[in-house]
Amino acid sequence: MKRNSKEWKEKRAEFIEGKACAWCGSSDCLCIHTPGTFSPAEIRSGIYSLAYARFKEVYRQKYQKFEYFLTGKHRHKSHPAWHKASTIHKIEPDHTDLEEQRIEELVEDAGEGNFKRLYHEWLEENGIEELIEEETRKAEEEYSSLEHAIVLCKRCHFASLKGMELCPVCRKKYKPPRYETCFDCLPDIKKKEVLERQKEKENFPGNSEQSFDKSVTEEP
Repeated sequence: MKRNSKEWKEKRAEFIEGKACAWCGSSDCLCIHTPGTFSPAEIRSGIYSLAYARFKEVYRQKYQKFEYFLTGKHRHKSHPAWHKASTIHKIEPDHTDLEEQRIEELVEDAGEGNFKRLYHEWLEENGIEELIEEETRKAEEEYSSLEHAIVLCKRCHFASLKGMELCPVCRKKYKPPRYETCFDCLPDIKKKEVLERQKEKENFPGNSEQSFDKSVTEEP
């Protein structure tokens, strides 16, 4: 069903009638929102990703050969971080389950230069593309039926497209899913910890790990 068709517009109006935003409770500028995990595009992409990851394992087992070399480092229960075997510990270490560190090195690749061709042949041989088309068709039917849809205001819908959620405390600002609240709703001690981590990050510009960014909790 095309989103600009008369049938869709009537269905949309019927679905929204009498409802409010599922996140903030607003009744202004409402729209239909289907979580990305149920969208045909996401499902199609997800199956392709799983298939690709599986083929890499198949390719590795069938075409590649690896050898493993000791690095001269080990770790044990009392000192779980990898360290040189010559390291002198202040406390006598527990050598139970001592683990030697090894690195993996590719020494042979029989399929070198043919990965893409072999991948597409594998997809065809295993009926993966037919499976993807079938699952995509089912997802499109569910998507059109609004089975997994909810009503959001345009403000919350925009935030959801950016991967944000409404803060459950203030219910005004938005936050990344990995955080419990927006920055402004954090306890003072937590705010201090966040600011300290951001300061450390600024001192180490090469560090790519993302900390709690105050700016992303602002209203969209």
